[in-house]
Amino acid sequence: MDFDQTKRIDVEVSENQIAENEVGVPTRRKRRRLFAEWDILDVALVPVVLGIFVSLGFLFAGLFRSAAAAEAANEIAGTIAAMI
Repeated sequence: MDFDQTKRIDVEVSENQIAENEVGVPTRRKRRRLFAEWDILDVALVPVVLGIFVSLGFLFAGLFRSAAAAEAANEIAGTIAAMI
């Protein structure tokens, strides 16, 4: 079989200087402001999202109004049909 042969791998151990330097160093807390990390694209995105929600609100209001009007017309037609 081809897998019967084994190869020796040389292992090299080195120190991690970054981890040793960062251990025990107190972190300074940053005071975060509410909109400190916003850029121009984030600011432009806010009115777009608000516009989408408002337009969806008008769309659903129109659909519900037309459904209510269709139901009222159907009821009137049913009443007229019952009279005849």
